[in-house]
Amino acid sequence: MAAAYRCLLGAALGAALWLAGCAGAPPPPPPEPVAPLTPVGRSPREVALERALGEFSGVPYRSGGTTPDGVDCSGLIQGLYQRTGVRLPRTVADQYQAGTPVGREELRFGDVVFFNRYCQVRGRGPYLASILPSVDEDEVCHNGIYLGGGRFMHASPRGVFISRLDVEVWRVSYRGARRYLPGGN
Repeated sequence: MAAAYRCLLGAALGAALWLAGCAGAPPPPPPEPVAPLTPVGRSPREVALERALGEFSGVPYRSGGTTPDGVDCSGLIQGLYQRTGVRLPRTVADQYQAGTPVGREELRFGDVVFFNRYCQVRGRGPYLASILPSVDEDEVCHNGIYLGGGRFMHASPRGVFISRLDVEVWRVSYRGARRYLPGGN
């Protein structure tokens, strides 16, 4: 009888622990918004840009593309800004020459961040930045749009997605930023 009681008690205890475990962890936090702007103080162009970001989020990569059917990095920037009424050149290098230079510590929503060829080197590592010829260090070849909070949206062969500027490859290959929207917040 004592063995049966212990067996029943063990089963009840096991069931209680199993049920407690099934209660699960708290729900995951909600996803971050694409562009964390406060409603107050948004210019019409910033509102249009925020709307355009939604159109291009998750779009597939297409070399030379500038529409939500497919884009490359500079095509994404050109397509986004086209929807705000701002005309930009087509290539990364020409986009880098346009606009107003912005310091990294002054980045705000809508600024375009630029990177050198290091971000395209396969098998990246800290040592590769020193291997690149100096011309590659200065040449911009990739860009994305700054969203705020250290995040930017860009197009790569994986499609259009959000990355963080503090990740090593972006931190090391960062060349500068340009502002194309007038005014300041």
